[in-house]
Amino acid sequence: MFEPSVQKLINEVNESILNENEKIKSKYTVIIAAAKRARQLVDDKDERVENGKNALTIAIDEIENRLVKVIPDNKD
Repeated sequence: MFEPSVQKLINEVNESILNENEKIKSKYTVIIAAAKRARQLVDDKDERVENGKNALTIAIDEIENRLVKVIPDNKD
């Protein structure tokens, strides 16, 4: 099992969103956001990645600590 859980990440992201219509409802939104952020870290040659830390782990930590804003895709 992976830690933090996807539901915990969704809750963390949603705490900072005031508008109810912009809240994240899908776990895939968070997963895709983490994957995109990890790709940015690799492409930008982030020093943490260059020093051997996993880019996806960094991305998940950034989302969990609200260092990266996840913008929901509300096409419901």
